[in-house]
Amino acid sequence: MTAGDLLAFRAGGERFAVPLDRVREAARPRRITPLPGAPSWWSGVALVRGEALGIVDVAAAVGLPPSPRRPLPLVVVLYGCDHALLVDTIDGVEPFPAGQVAPPPPGRGALRGVVAEEGGFLSLLDVDRFGARAET
Repeated sequence: MTAGDLLAFRAGGERFAVPLDRVREAARPRRITPLPGAPSWWSGVALVRGEALGIVDVAAAVGLPPSPRRPLPLVVVLYGCDHALLVDTIDGVEPFPAGQVAPPPPGRGALRGVVAEEGGFLSLLDVDRFGARAET
């Protein structure tokens, strides 16, 4: 992951971020339709501006309890991906913490790195891994 701005958000009570230049928009699809037999981290499919996108539950994808179903889910739609990220809230745009990124814990293929913060961590997501992986 290179320097630049990040979009920070929360999922499963934890903070995550993706490169801002990969973010197309934040959206609230009317519903997410579950897909039978899909991995636990795959919430289903939703229409965003008429485009069908797979919805990845960020919390479940990194080993946290799955996000609860909400009447108006919040997703982050990405450029170059056929999926969007299901998140709880968006914290905002933050500068890339150059020189502060540590390798992710073992077995966390969905993460590119972590940054220690006061009171916790900011986990940097590898958004390209979600669409290509069959399991987390």
